[in-house]
Amino acid sequence: MLKDNLRIFFLFIVVVFLFILFKNGQIFDLGFIFRNTIYTNKTVNSLLDPSPELQEQYKDLLVENNKLKNLEEENNQLKELLNFKKEKQYNLVVANIINRDPVNRNILIINSGLGQNIAVGQAVVVNNGIIVGKVIDTSVDSAKVRLLTDNFSKLAVKVGDDRRVSGVLSGSLGLGMDLSYIPQEQEIKKNDLVVSSDIDDLIPAGLVVGKIESTNFSQEELFKNAAVSPLIDYNTLGFVAVITSL
Repeated sequence: MLKDNLRIFFLFIVVVFLFILFKNGQIFDLGFIFRNTIYTNKTVNSLLDPSPELQEQYKDLLVENNKLKNLEEENNQLKELLNFKKEKQYNLVVANIINRDPVNRNILIINSGLGQNIAVGQAVVVNNGIIVGKVIDTSVDSAKVRLLTDNFSKLAVKVGDDRRVSGVLSGSLGLGMDLSYIPQEQEIKKNDLVVSSDIDDLIPAGLVVGKIESTNFSQEELFKNAAVSPLIDYNTLGFVAVITSL
């Protein structure tokens, strides 16, 4: 009799269990019990909506990552300048850009000057010898640099692989550069390289300026004109190097 009662009891337990497991014809979600017992609403909300402290830490990490990228970029640029110095045997003075002229953004102020043998007319370069401007004024520990994009900038240049085509480069509204006085019979084309010529004693020949963007001429004129685009963004410059002697 006792055994029969035990069987009935166990059978009842099995039926109840199956009823729970297959509630409403579907398998009952047992995981729901564990999720609600192990993971509280507070835990889930904290994952979906991070605390202000975590958000601030994330922002700090983004800033730190950006700083590391900038340092890496500056390190690569310094390596290129060092290689350029070794290859050409020029004396270079690396200087930080500490400000820009408040009236003319194409005038840079650097933290090196007469004390570092910097003089008016010297070439200012970046990377592996890309000329970006000239020194126009000096003091004991600072100097002013006029970028090639400035309206008052002038630089004698040559164009093309054979470098037989000469012209005068000037700034164009601070946005780009214009190349003038190219003889009509000389052929130039888009993407031709523009480099400094050997006319100026303080400017080494062969410093890369930019590339021909477009040309403009008519048969009635004696000379051709061309638009020149720089190889780098002048707005992102952080430091430069001045060629103090050749």
